[in-house]
Amino acid sequence: PTPTAAFTPLHLGSKTHNTLPSRMIASRVLRYRPKALFLNSARLDFDKKLDFSRLTALTDLVRNEVDIVQDENEIVDLVQKSQPEIVITKEMEVSAKALEKFPDTVKLLCEAGTGYNNIPIDLARDRGIDVVNIPTYSTESV
Repeated sequence: PTPTAAFTPLHLGSKTHNTLPSRMIASRVLRYRPKALFLNSARLDFDKKLDFSRLTALTDLVRNEVDIVQDENEIVDLVQKSQPEIVITKEMEVSAKALEKFPDTVKLLCEAGTGYNNIPIDLARDRGIDVVNIPTYSTESV
């Protein structure tokens, strides 16, 4: 199954209920948890106070707890060993050379911030990898 096929409304009898707490919906509805790799989670979780529970409820999350991975070979090794469907970065460059070596399992590349100039978007699209960012990240603190 594809990740999008896993998200369906919760049906109880003939009614659709969207008022249940999100974690109950996720646990009942989500039949499939994609594997996600956060390449540099320490960049986002610098003070070790960030709660990843919502993400771990929806994915099989692997966190590489470093601030940045600069070596292309290390990026490729991490992704190839993990075989994730989702790769998450925070202000970290993913070069075209590294992206070309990502396994076909990768379907989504997420920049956990506002920009995505650090990701070769055209190459990702050519490879069938969607690229997303979080445009409202840090909006309240600015």
